[in-house]
Order: sequence, then C-alpha cells, then structure tokens
Amino acid sequence: MEDSVKINVYKMKADVDEFLDATATARLLSERDRDYYDHKQWTAEEIERIKKRGQAPIVVNRVKPKIDGLLGLLSMRSSDPKAFPRTQKHEKSAEAVTDGLRFVTDNNDFEDTKQAVAKDFFIEGYGGVIVDVKQKADDIIIDISRIPWDRIYFDPKSIKRDFSDARYMGYVQWLDEDQMAENYTNVSEDKINEVINGAALTSDTTFEDKPRWIDRKNRRALVATHFYKKGGVWWTCTFTEGLFLIDPMESPYLDDEGDPACIMEIVCAYIDRDNNRYGEVRGFIDQQDEINHRRSKALHLLSQRQTAARIGAIRDVAALKRELSKPNGHIEYQGEKGDFEILQTGDMARGQFELYQDAKSELDAASFNAQLSGDRQQGTLSGVAINRLQQAGSMELNGLFQTLNGWEKRVYRQIWGRIKQFWSQEKWVRVTDDINSLRWVGFNTPITVQQWLEETINDKSMPEPVRKQAAASYMALMQREDPSLEQIMEIRNPAPEIMVDIILEQSFDVVNIQQEQFEMLAKFAGQGSGIDIIDLIQLSQLRGKDEVIERIKKSREDAMQAQGGAQQLQLQQAQAKTAETASKAAVNEQNAQQKQIENAILMARPADIQPQVAV
Repeated sequence: MEDSVKINVYKMKADVDEFLDATATARLLSERDRDYYDHKQWTAEEIERIKKRGQAPIVVNRVKPKIDGLLGLLSMRSSDPKAFPRTQKHEKSAEAVTDGLRFVTDNNDFEDTKQAVAKDFFIEGYGGVIVDVKQKADDIIIDISRIPWDRIYFDPKSIKRDFSDARYMGYVQWLDEDQMAENYTNVSEDKINEVINGAALTSDTTFEDKPRWIDRKNRRALVATHFYKKGGVWWTCTFTEGLFLIDPMESPYLDDEGDPACIMEIVCAYIDRDNNRYGEVRGFIDQQDEINHRRSKALHLLSQRQTAARIGAIRDVAALKRELSKPNGHIEYQGEKGDFEILQTGDMARGQFELYQDAKSELDAASFNAQLSGDRQQGTLSGVAINRLQQAGSMELNGLFQTLNGWEKRVYRQIWGRIKQFWSQEKWVRVTDDINSLRWVGFNTPITVQQWLEETINDKSMPEPVRKQAAASYMALMQREDPSLEQIMEIRNPAPEIMVDIILEQSFDVVNIQQEQFEMLAKFAGQGSGIDIIDLIQLSQLRGKDEVIERIKKSREDAMQAQGGAQQLQLQQAQAKTAETASKAAVNEQNAQQKQIENAILMARPADIQPQVAV
C-alpha cells in the first residue's frame, strides 16, 4: 500500500478519532441517560454501599413514562408532506410529487422510523437517518434507514442543531471479513486479510460492539462511511483501519438542486456552552436520583428502629436489632426502666417521604404531564378543548417539536432529491389515500397524441368547442389510420425537471379534530345555510379531501342526470295516461252510439223480439 494512500486513510480516520476524543464525556453521559430510561439507575458502587447500610436499591422510574409520553405526543402531531410548484407549468406535477413522497414514506414505514429517531433525540440528544437507494430487479427503491445513535459520528466543532455547519459526518458498522470481501469487490481479499492481521488496535466505549477498529479474534473490522466537505462540495468514501474500501470521490447523490449531497440527515435536541449535545432526559437525572434515594431511605427508616441503653443493659445488640425489625419481635434487657429506650424516628421517615413526594411531583410537572395527555380527571372533553389544553401545556416543548419538524422536512427534501435523480424512467406509484379504491400516479410518463386527444375529449372541465375540435381531429386521424397518433406529444411529470418547494401540513390531536370537523360539516350541510359543503371541505384538514370533493361532484352530476331522466319518464307517463284516457273515451262514445242504435231497432220492431223459453 502506497504511503500517500495510507496518509489519506489515516486523515479520514483522524476525523473519527477527533470526534471520539472531543465527545467522550458527553457520550458517557448520554449512555447514562439511556440507562436511566432502561431502569438502570444505581451504579454498582452505590448498590454495594446502600446494601451494607441495610437499604434496598429501589428504582421508581419516572423517566421512562415521561419519554414515552413525549413520543406519544409526537405521534399525535400528524404531519403530511405537500409539494408546491415554483412555476405555473409545474402546478399539476406538484400533486404527483406529493403522492410520490407519501408513497416512499409509506413503503419505508417512516412513522416508525421517525419515532425511533425521536427516542434517540429525547434520550441521548441526537439521532438520524440515511436516505439511500437500492437496486431491486429492474426497479430502484428509495430506502430510509435509521442510524443507531451509537454508530453516528460528526464534526465536534459543529454548533447547529441541524449540523448544517459540520465539515464532516458519518456512521460506522462492524463487518466480518467475508462481508467486507462480498460488499467491496473492488478490494482484494489479500488486502482485507492484511489489514485485519496487521492493524494496530484502538479502543472506545461508544462504538464498542465491541470497541476496536479491528477484531482479530472474530475476523472483523469497523467500517466507516464518511462524508466530508472539500471546496464547499460534499465528498464521500468508505474505509477501515489503513484501507479505503471505496476511494474518495464527489458524492454520487444529488440534492433537489442538483448538487452533491450528504445522504445523512441528523438532528440534535440541545447543545451546552461546551458544545456537548444532550437530550431531554439530562434534566431529569437529579430529581430521579432524589426520588430513588429518598424512597429507599424512607423505607429503611420505617423498617428500622434506633435504640439507646445503659452499658451492660443489653447482652446482644445485634439480636436486639433483629427482634426490633420483626412485627412480633420480643426484647429483653437488664436493669431498671429507663436503662433502655426505643428512639422515635417517625418524624425523619415522614420528612423523607414528604420530600420524596415533592421530588416526584416536581419531576412529573416537567415536560410531558397530565395536561398534555388530555387531563383525564376533567371528564369527556372535545378534541378542540383537549387541543387547547395540550397547546398550553406544551409551550416549553414547542422548540423541541419545531426542531424535529425541521428535520422531518429535510428528510422529505432528501427523498425528493433521490426521486429527481433516480426516477429518470417511466415509473408508476400506488396511492392509497382513498380507502375505497386505488389510484396510480405516473412519473416520466410518455403521452401520445391519441392519449392526449382522448383525455381532452373526456375532460368535462374543458370548453365545449375545444372538446368538439379534439373529437373531430381524433375521428379524422383514426379514419385514415394516421401514424402520428402514436407520436409522443409530451412527457408528463418529468421528475428531473420538476421544481417544487416542500412543506409539512400538520394538525394536533388529529382524530378528535377530524371527527369534529366532520360533525360540523354534516351540521352545516343539513341546515340549508347556503354554504356549499365543498367549500367547507376545502377549509378542513381532512386527508384525501380532493378525492372526497370529486366524489361529491360526481354524485351531483349523477343526481342531475337521474333527475333529468325521471322528468322525462314522468312526461312519457303523463302522455301515455292522456292517450289511454282519450282511447277509453272514444270506446265509451262508440258503445253509447251502438246502444242507441239497438234501442231504436227494438222500438221499431217489438214483435220480432220473443222471449226465449228453455226446453
């Protein structure tokens, strides 16, 4: 291996080492914060010490429900991406972009990934994803993967929560020797073997799955995927100890502006004045410790007795203590009354318990609290009422949620960057926002002259003369079997060319609010208020409202057609009834005339009519 290559590799490795050195203390504290969430709230030394005092290492975990509550609150803040066109010609394409973003996130179960990243964000202080692409058969799949917190590294001099000022960042993973040979075929197995056998060992606790760049015993190495800025442009490489697995190059991934991009999108909760990053749990630690210690101490005081005795009055003090700890214990002592007494410590136990309750209440009031969960003690509240209570109770959390919203928006921009770059061929995506039917949206879809004419003819929103002209042209071309019908007239929704801005549409406590919106719409629709229900739906936050409006319009058109058919049927029935009445009148008139003739004959020839006698 050439010296220049070695120098470059170790320069990249120096970035990782810089991160490890500069963030060692902060990462240890973040690991402790995760332990507190996972019920590990006593150190081994503390457990040993309190057990010697006869206390129990009790854990009353108030950290976990608070973090779980924050995650639940986040899940209630429903958000949907929406693309807005930058130019008028991309107005229709923007709807397709919105559908494409939702398709990608649905396929990746992004809501679950978002919750996992938010958990790292609240506990350790930062987390993130990579937005990559994978080749599957003849299709390109956009993949959103969470990066475990303890596999992320970054420029420790970065001071922004979105890491936009970082000079480098990356993630590491442990790969077996055969995995490295399989994943990086451009590197010979001999070189990989040489690195694993000859590299120097290094150590750090965070990346230890286990801690070293090279694990000779298990024949594996720590592999870093590295992104760094060079001349203001993002570059990337992949390396391990002393070896490039992928040589440095400009990032092959482009952002939505067409510039080389870092596919990592990470976010941080808080940064202190020493540039250490931390999460919401950091502020709970002291109060949680107080809760555990005071609970343990109060229980100890309630189960133990303090005594005082004249020297020689008690033969066996240890036996005395054991008896006093029993509910039915019995003690014997020598001497007069007063030579021995049990000291009252109820005030101490009561004080410890009161302070324990105070510490618990103070911790419970921070961040997530009963008001944010809807305050179940207040009975049945409307969605709007709960929404207002939660908004008031979450004022201190708005900054955190806003930070997460910014990260989510950047992830959607990453997705759009991958779509623009890699969806260069015709691609159809399934949209499932209509529960009654599936809808398909195409990107880079070629539209022939025939398809364009058919769409124009069937588009009832087009002016009638335009539709008639299209129909005439269509018939003329079809009659002479004109080959121009198969010519490509346009490429619809060309992903690489579409220019859009992406925003997040958000609602809070979406289930209750949407239910109330529906009830409001139903109420207005039934009161004859003069306000069109379609206008109200447009103002609502209902997802898929465009499809709802289309169904309403179609129902109205069908109703009008049905009404026109009913009127025509009524007219036909009325005409038939009139004709039937006229026919019956004519028959009655004819019968009346016949009767008159018969009567006249009878009157003129009475003798000709003889009664018939049965034989």
